Amino acid sequence: MSVDNIRNKIADLRELGFADPVKMITSRPTILDLAIDNICGKIADLRELGFADPVKMITSSPTILDLAIDNICGKIADLHELGFADPVTMITSTPAILTYAIDNIRSKIADLHKLGFADPVKMITSSPTLLNLAIDNIRSKIADLHKLGFPDPVKMIRSTPSILTYAIENTRGKIADLRELGFADPVKLIASNPAVLGYAIDNIRGKAVDLQKLGFADPVKMITSRPAILGYTIDSIRIKIADLRELGFADPVKMGTSTPAILTYAIENIRNKIADLRELGFADPVKMGTSTPAILTYAIENIRGKIADLRELGFADPVKMITSSPTVLGVGINNIRSKIAELRQLGFADPVKMITSSPPIVGLAIASMRTKIADLHELGFADPVKMITSAPAILGYAPERLLLCGRIVTRLKDGMADDMLARLIKKPRAVIDAVAAAQPRTWSEVRAIIAAAK
Repeated sequence: MSVDNIRNKIADLRELGFADPVKMITSRPTILDLAIDNICGKIADLRELGFADPVKMITSSPTILDLAIDNICGKIADLHELGFADPVTMITSTPAILTYAIDNIRSKIADLHKLGFADPVKMITSSPTLLNLAIDNIRSKIADLHKLGFPDPVKMIRSTPSILTYAIENTRGKIADLRELGFADPVKLIASNPAVLGYAIDNIRGKAVDLQKLGFADPVKMITSRPAILGYTIDSIRIKIADLRELGFADPVKMGTSTPAILTYAIENIRNKIADLRELGFADPVKMGTSTPAILTYAIENIRGKIADLRELGFADPVKMITSSPTVLGVGINNIRSKIAELRQLGFADPVKMITSSPPIVGLAIASMRTKIADLHELGFADPVKMITSAPAILGYAPERLLLCGRIVTRLKDGMADDMLARLIKKPRAVIDAVAAAQPRTWSEVRAIIAAAK
């Protein structure tokens, strides 16, 4: 072919939209043998098949020009038959798929099944480049990930198939780098969110520094709790903090520290959640969200369902109950139902009334309650169940605090130990320690010590 013809072909390809015809021809010299009308026809045929940008496809994989359009149609049909819902989108992202024999693709699916992957078609759909990997390489990658300490590499790869394209040395290096940044268990971090492997260590380091500048005291702890934060730009997090302030939250940084997931939620969703909570009868959703930020992560339908379920269990005013102790929303209704039954077995006549008075009881282990009742018996309280019934909050204190206060009041000479325990145990720990050190003999002495400690 003459130089003029080559020059004309390059000009024609540019006119068709190819940005770098010289590079194309260098990678696939046979393009020079194709009539420009045939290339135009191929582009038109590909558009007709549903490909939005045939020029981009051909640029990334020029061999497509060598394929008959009937073969491309056949490949799309074969991929459909194998279970791929949208072969056109797959091929658009990885045009080289058109050059793979369908039997090889079918074998790759079967081999992935044998390795423990439940849905290879879904995996390949999300990361079509897997078709480029030999099955022996995938098998070796799984073994290597096991050696690095990952308990379930198959599960990791299922959620983030692109892991298979990372060199094991790079993964090993990422683990070492994360340790150096202060992450105590990088393997656990990556296992919970394999996408972490896709972030450059300099970007992770930079994100930690930026979070500190925004006021977050322990970015490493935040990222460990919610690795998805690494996928958000620092500007979007800065805007989220400003938006939360605008919604009435006084300390968004504190909220994000306790519940980092909030930083990944669209502000419109949070605004709608506040409106929905008001509609359900909560007078001050912002105050609730401030004390228990996790509420903002619950689906409103689940909250509505929890309210209905609590009413069904006999709670007269679930909204008031949740308002006083928002953590109730985090306890499954079956757990609450079981807790009521277990409290009855311990001798409490009206568990619903008890929980209404002190909602945090629903989060306490029944074994812990049983131990506390036994401890109170051993201290000399005649009827711990009756005492707790009148002051259910007693169950929420640590056993050591309960025993300390119990010993103090049972040594007093002026009786009413049940009432005195309920009043003393709620005092600050420093005050209780001061009372214990003074070894009072009467309640009046206890009151004098409490008054002096204020």
